[in-house]
Amino acid sequence: MKIRNKTAFISILILATLFLSLPAQAVDLSATEITDAKGRVEVKKTVDAVFKKLHSNLKLAGSMKRLDGGDKVRTYEKSAAEMALKDTCILGVKEQSIFEVPQVLGQEAIKQLSAQQGTILFKVVTGSNFQVQTADVIAGVKGTLFELDIVDNFVNMIETPALQLGTLYPGATNVSVYKGEVELTHRQTNQKRTLKEGESITAVSSLLMGLDPILNGGFTSLQNFVPIDRLTQRFSSQAASLLNVGANVQGLSQFQGLGNFNNVIETNRLTKMFSGMDESLRKQVAGLERKMGLTSAYEFIGNNEYLELGKDISEAFGKEFKADFSKFRKESRPFTVTDRYKEVLIGNQVFAACKASASSRSAKFEPIGEGLQLSEGNAAFRVHRFKNTSTDLEFIASHYAADKKLVTTVKLIKGELYGRIPGSLEHFKVPANEMSFVYDTETGQGSWVKAAPGALDKDLADYQFNVAKRLNEEKARHDEQSDEKKKELGKKVLNKIKIKKFW
Repeated sequence: MKIRNKTAFISILILATLFLSLPAQAVDLSATEITDAKGRVEVKKTVDAVFKKLHSNLKLAGSMKRLDGGDKVRTYEKSAAEMALKDTCILGVKEQSIFEVPQVLGQEAIKQLSAQQGTILFKVVTGSNFQVQTADVIAGVKGTLFELDIVDNFVNMIETPALQLGTLYPGATNVSVYKGEVELTHRQTNQKRTLKEGESITAVSSLLMGLDPILNGGFTSLQNFVPIDRLTQRFSSQAASLLNVGANVQGLSQFQGLGNFNNVIETNRLTKMFSGMDESLRKQVAGLERKMGLTSAYEFIGNNEYLELGKDISEAFGKEFKADFSKFRKESRPFTVTDRYKEVLIGNQVFAACKASASSRSAKFEPIGEGLQLSEGNAAFRVHRFKNTSTDLEFIASHYAADKKLVTTVKLIKGELYGRIPGSLEHFKVPANEMSFVYDTETGQGSWVKAAPGALDKDLADYQFNVAKRLNEEKARHDEQSDEKKKELGKKVLNKIKIKKFW
């Protein structure tokens, strides 16, 4: 019995050794599917109304890993994916990326792949009439290895299964060509550029074009780089090996995959896209990033705001009160709410008060990027963006599912609010009055209609943020101390005047 067990053990050990020594599985370009996934990856099939989580074990993912034209793929923070598009290309996708699979692939792939945000590496088969579009640019590919780095022009605050609610941001798309050639067409100006190996350029949104006349055409100046160095730095040495892989189906089918590549998106992306340009322009772009809260938690008032009347006066008339939002911890984990409000910091000076609506016992929210995603149940919420202690943007909303409709009702209280269907490139302005966005799960289309009576919980209108109360108390203490300093200063100045007059 012992001998048998020993023999069996040795056999298993030999088999395990052989298995581990086998090379990684090559990419199959005969099908369109997700070939590797790490962390949280979601897929929105054309037959589904919303994004669904992909099983972490692709062997158990079933039909979810197989992609059809029009399907959308989404990666979250600390997540990544690799994909193969039939007879067309292989992709490496970093965290926080969203794109749509073309309707037609291979030699006839004239339908563009849409990429909304994130960083994506493409290795495309020569001869594929393949195009990639973002909100800023259309890239026509001529058999190449290239990268898209997309800064979204939309800041998502609250996301329901049917609708994203947020504000606009000066986005841009950087295109870097590692091998081959890419023809670019700016979607707004219709200006064209051709990129070759070792060249990169940034297509900017209309919000950035107005910064400087040099950007009127929609593009920054051309930048040069060393392909192998940049590929290794931004992805991996294995990704760099794609430079030597043949741009044909046979060559790509022998590729072993990107493996554990660097999937983290860099910070200060927008500013880096303007490297090599005029310093004053780069400072303007950096200022926009800071303003949008993408580089720091909050901004400080400059140091030159003191009245130049001496030390005593500077102490009395120093900086005005500036709310310190670094005291508040941004929500980082999923949470469940019931019929009581939970107040959370979701982004740059943006707070949300969330609760389950009357039609649902509980609701689940998950932090994503600079916002919150309603992942389970029906919910009501109030969102407040602060500008110091005052209100910059505020709205109330609720979401519920009924029959084959997903209904998100919104009432704007202050500021401008924009909406977008999750996975779409296009955004639209949210009406100022109370309206409902009705999303049809069968057609995948949505439209605004007049809100039904009672669509918004009554207590939403009366809710007061605890953070607002806290900030106002801090400001009151600051103002009181400032007033005392001013009184003391007045006495000092008056005494000096009396002394001078006496003499």
